[in-house]
Amino acid sequence: MSGRSLTRAAALGCAALLALAGPLAAGTAAAITAPVVDPAAVPPDTPPGPDEPLRMEHNCTVPGVVPGSDLGAPSPSQAFMDIPSLWKAAASRGAGVTVAMIDTGVNVSPRLSRVHGGGDYVDPAANGLADCDVHGTIVAGIIGAAPAETDGMSGVAPEADIVSIRQSSAAYGPANPSPGDAQADRRAGTVSTLARAVVHAANSGARVLNMSIVACIPVLKPVDQTTLGAALRYAAVDKDVVIVAASGNLANQDCAQNPDIDATNGKDPRNWGGVVTISTPSWFSDYVLSVSATDGTGRPAVDDQGREISLSGPWVGVAAPGVFAQGFDDKGGLINATFDAQASQFRAINGTSFSAAYVSGLAALVRAKYPRLSAAQVINRIEATAHSPAALVDNRVGYGVIDPLAALNNDVPEGPPRMPEHLSRSLEVPPPPPPPDRRPMYIALVGSGALVGAVLLAVFVSNTARERRS
Repeated sequence: MSGRSLTRAAALGCAALLALAGPLAAGTAAAITAPVVDPAAVPPDTPPGPDEPLRMEHNCTVPGVVPGSDLGAPSPSQAFMDIPSLWKAAASRGAGVTVAMIDTGVNVSPRLSRVHGGGDYVDPAANGLADCDVHGTIVAGIIGAAPAETDGMSGVAPEADIVSIRQSSAAYGPANPSPGDAQADRRAGTVSTLARAVVHAANSGARVLNMSIVACIPVLKPVDQTTLGAALRYAAVDKDVVIVAASGNLANQDCAQNPDIDATNGKDPRNWGGVVTISTPSWFSDYVLSVSATDGTGRPAVDDQGREISLSGPWVGVAAPGVFAQGFDDKGGLINATFDAQASQFRAINGTSFSAAYVSGLAALVRAKYPRLSAAQVINRIEATAHSPAALVDNRVGYGVIDPLAALNNDVPEGPPRMPEHLSRSLEVPPPPPPPDRRPMYIALVGSGALVGAVLLAVFVSNTARERRS
């Protein structure tokens, strides 16, 4: 994501707020491993709302158009996806599939007519249908915007229904910050509201969940993500939702780059031990398909200084186009930039947030075409058909750059219906209850029967004796 305001929306809206949670353990953190999830820690699905009163403290992001843009032509990312061919291959445009998105909200317009409010953890009255940050509206457009003859923009699955849940915003902060609060610049959204939003999304009937908000957490400053991990497992396993998340952008706060794979380490080839920055929710890779960004040719995306955009990590599953993203303003006009006040210019919109949105749209088409596949099998199909890197898998592009047509057309083994998990407690099925003890009932019935029999016998004997006397 580019444009500093959009970076703040996706990063500050979650990352700076996760620091509110308590640390996992005291002392200095050591090398990490894949996260372990407590399946019993799922938060309740309470009515959406912030953890504390919030107020608007900053101006909304200003959308616009990069000077000289040809809005009539498909962007490089749109051209890479070849969306009309996907619709033919899927024999569908995503009809019958619901995609939930946890983001900064959506401004509904004629091109986003299938967006529905799903809850709001910033301003409950808005119900997810207000977006001061532009970010969520762009994500929604990539997933499901209706095509038009006047431009080259279309969502990947324009007939899918989209449920918008606003969980974060860079424009809002605490209404009553405490004096000297070290977190005085924190924004709307916490790890608690994010976990609750995941559960709420899972209960909405969604079959795909897009999470283009990212928190970068230094390994030496861990935070408690117990409820978030449990919520993601609940969505992916118990509710069978395909969860797609952005891998994170190096330009975001605390997003120091992680090393690539270590092929010499047979026990840890994806180099979890070398991680310096945790990307959440992506690092919960048992349940989440994490997406890094490429350019329109499938190469890792770079900024205007030639530096890679994406945060690498052993959780990265695939890569997808994330450059020159397009969206809509609050009136439905096409935009491809946000205003950078420091540079006094409009900047193109790039980042892994939009790569994740393209993969969520693809997942919706896959679920429409293969409705019997589980969430894990949909992810397997997308990863198995990706164009793998030289090492077959690495931490920059995961299993490779997506091939949308192959994901829809190729003959791919389904794979197991569930991924292997790392759990803190076993999921043992309780033994069936013992059959009811019916002995007292039988004894009572026998006793009652004997009593009735005795009474009948006595009556019979009495009647017989009377007849003989007479």
